[in-house]
Amino acid sequence: MDLLRTFAVTIGFLFMTQSVSAAPARLTIIGASYAAGWGAPQLPGYAVTNKGVGGEDSSQVRARFARDVVAAKPDAVLIWGHINDIHRAPAGKVDEVKQRAKDNYRAMHAEAEAAGIKVLLATELTFSVGDGFFDGLMDRIARLRGKQNYRVMINGHVKEVNAWLREFAREHELTLLDLERAVDSGNGSRREEYDQEDRSHVNATGYAALTSYATTVLRR
Repeated sequence: MDLLRTFAVTIGFLFMTQSVSAAPARLTIIGASYAAGWGAPQLPGYAVTNKGVGGEDSSQVRARFARDVVAAKPDAVLIWGHINDIHRAPAGKVDEVKQRAKDNYRAMHAEAEAAGIKVLLATELTFSVGDGFFDGLMDRIARLRGKQNYRVMINGHVKEVNAWLREFAREHELTLLDLERAVDSGNGSRREEYDQEDRSHVNATGYAALTSYATTVLRR
């Protein structure tokens, strides 16, 4: 009888331990419209809460970081987004804006780390730039006016900050979701098939691709 009781207690303990270890960590996604549009994807090991707010730049995300992330005490946070900083930059101020975005990433990382919250970073998505007639025409018109295609120009600045994010993640040993590369078309821009009709926001197919990519990274 004692042997059976011991066996039952042991089995019960093992099931309880397995249940506790299988509990997903709480992950908050914070950012602007790209982040908000992802909703609460099913990511391995995480129960996701989305705190993305459309239209925000990284300074606005930073301003509510203490309220929406630190105060909520999740186990981890995914910080994503700086494209709004760049395409709203006043003339001649884009370098200052990029530096401010980097400072905001640093500050949010420091706040989360001080609160014991694991930080994950995401590179920003580029705009799609097609190889078809319309995009080629826009590019030629821009060049005739002595300017660069607007979408190509924005992408260049986005990718510069993305390169910094990769290095920052490496230096601090942070998990990086390289979303820019995950949806790259091969010409340095986002795949057109992942665009909504406005050619800015991401459609369901694009988010499915991001979820698939993130799942692969997080399972490593």
